[in-house]
Amino acid sequence: MRYTVAELNESNLRHNISQIKKFAPNSSIVAMVKSNAYGHGIEHYAKVLREEGVKYLGFAFVDEAIEVRQLGDRGKMIVLVSAQEDEIEKYLEFNIETTFSSFEIARLFSEKAKAQNKVVYAHLFVDTGMHRDGVSPEEAAKFIENADKLENVEIIGICSHLSTADSDDLEFALEQMEIFNRTVEYIESKGYKFKYKHLSNSAGLVNIPCKACNLVRPGISLHGLMSTEDLAEKMDLKPVLSLKSRVQLIKPVKKGETVGYSLKYIAEKDTNVAVVPIGYGDGLLRNLSNKMQCLIKGKRYNQIGTICMDECMFDIGNSEVEPLDEVVIIGKQGDEEISVYEIAELAGTITYEVTTLITKRVPRIIINQ
Repeated sequence: MRYTVAELNESNLRHNISQIKKFAPNSSIVAMVKSNAYGHGIEHYAKVLREEGVKYLGFAFVDEAIEVRQLGDRGKMIVLVSAQEDEIEKYLEFNIETTFSSFEIARLFSEKAKAQNKVVYAHLFVDTGMHRDGVSPEEAAKFIENADKLENVEIIGICSHLSTADSDDLEFALEQMEIFNRTVEYIESKGYKFKYKHLSNSAGLVNIPCKACNLVRPGISLHGLMSTEDLAEKMDLKPVLSLKSRVQLIKPVKKGETVGYSLKYIAEKDTNVAVVPIGYGDGLLRNLSNKMQCLIKGKRYNQIGTICMDECMFDIGNSEVEPLDEVVIIGKQGDEEISVYEIAELAGTITYEVTTLITKRVPRIIINQ
């Protein structure tokens, strides 16, 4: 196995699920595991989520859902991004629920489902202000009226998505919730009832829970992270992922010599460099070059030179570091910790991107089973 691995703490994952349930005691969970479970590795996550009573697994694209179906999962699945016409047969073959953001795609689902003598189960997506997915609130009732006439189509849910639930200013998110609730109430006043109603993402669970909903869609919180550390602390979440490698080589470097590509680092004094086999080909952002640190034997060391596709280098000075010593990129070692929040801040991005970019060539290992 490669020196570089992502360790997944199963007990922390189970803890996070239990915390989510506490914040949504009257709702079932749609666990959003799109993009390889935000980089954590869906093949390791699906079984645990089902064991913890998660009702739905949620995806962005149908091929992600099929991958989990082919691992043997037979539970409910939903794809949130609107389907393409040439994907419809996949939804029908693998019994995957969809969302409708246009009547044309609903009509095509009806035609293909009827031809196969199958029923497609769908959720109407209402655009409450993001202008990304869904139909407008003004169109929603007419959509349901027309869709109700389609054969082999059953709309069992209605949903939307919050834009600013993790913001200090919740005014826009509250407006979205009001629009969503008003739309649902109006449609149901016409005699149509929805089995499922869902709006809240991870931040919405904490900041503006939807009392009228009976499904919640946590994503990043499953992994023990949020957009900010204080939100994670409010939920008492525990990070699931640690990213680790080992010292591959130690190279002596003299004052004035360079390290890595493009002369981006020139040694100011004689030192030693630990070469570690992890790079941007594994998802370690290149713009972290000369900014980030690692942990070796519980001590921080500066990364130097340009991060390469497969390797990066750390200035270890005259420390007693040896080949095969563990290197922590994300996680704890001794009394020190490098968090995803620290990496995200240095890279000028968000926690979601840091973990999602960890590529599939990095082995995922379950610990604390």
